[in-house]
This record gives sequence, structure tokens and C-alpha cells, in this order.
Amino acid sequence: MKKLFLAGAVALFTGLNAQQTTFGANAGMLTAFAKVKTPGVTETDSQTGFYAGFFAEFSAGNNFKIQPAVNYANIGNSSALQIPVMVKYYVDPKFNLQFGPQFLFDLEENPMPDFYNSTNFGLALGGAYEFTQKLFVEARYSFQLNNHLKNAPSGYTVKANYLNLGLGYKF
Repeated sequence: MKKLFLAGAVALFTGLNAQQTTFGANAGMLTAFAKVKTPGVTETDSQTGFYAGFFAEFSAGNNFKIQPAVNYANIGNSSALQIPVMVKYYVDPKFNLQFGPQFLFDLEENPMPDFYNSTNFGLALGGAYEFTQKLFVEARYSFQLNNHLKNAPSGYTVKANYLNLGLGYKF
């Protein structure tokens, strides 16, 4: 199974490298929506910060592009690396819809590594509008799929969803 996965990854990477590649930078507002559930109690909170990063964009067919990115995310006293890998479907030449996995790696020291996941993953959905061939605006919402808590008893979860609103520039 590992060999099959490796062969698929190599084939995808080779196919993407054969396509036209564009690089760019993006930055904007990042809002986190946290939800903590325990039996009988649910608490929610939200905080706003910023993100800034770089991306590559690969052509993947007539109306499709793939855009992996690495963003530095900061909210309050917490920072993380946000790595979305978005598949972009162009509804028309200026507007695209996006979906794909998003990974989040906490950059802060984990005081409880046996009970808290520093690496999280989610599903992101969004869209972008391209004003010119180089300048665009983007909006993306990600839903965390795993639990921040490790080995938590049944009914105990901590999850964070993220809203990215920003501007991007292609080099």
C-alpha cells in the first residue's frame, strides 16, 4: 500500500511539474471559531488574527488548477503553519470555486503532547475572484476533521474552524 501511495504521489508531482506553474503571495484576515464539547456542556469562542504566505499554482486541465500554499497564521498569542492544498474549478476566467484538504501545524510548544494534537487537518471550501491576471481576492472556510484532544473520553472534543479572507498576488 505504501508503494502504491508513493507511486501515485510521484505521478501526480511529475504531472504537475509538466504544467505551467505560477507562484505568488497572499495575506489577510484569519478568524478562528473554536468549539469545546464535554458531556452536557458546549462552549464556543472566536478570535481574529492574520495570515500571510506563499503559494504555487499548477494547471490541471481546462478549468482546473491546483494551489498548494504555506501560510503563517497568527491569532492572539498562538501561531501555526496553515497548509491548504486547494483544487480550483474556474466557473469563468475570473471566478473560481475551491476545495481541498488543509493541514495546521501549531508552532507553539505543546505542554501536553500525550493529550493534545499539534497537527490537525480539515476540509476547506472557498472561492476567489481575479481582478487581473496577477491580483485576486480569496475567501476560504475550513472545517477541522480531527479532534485537538488525543485519547479523549467519549463526548470530549475540541475543534477549530478557520475563515481566511485575503488578497493575493501572482508573480
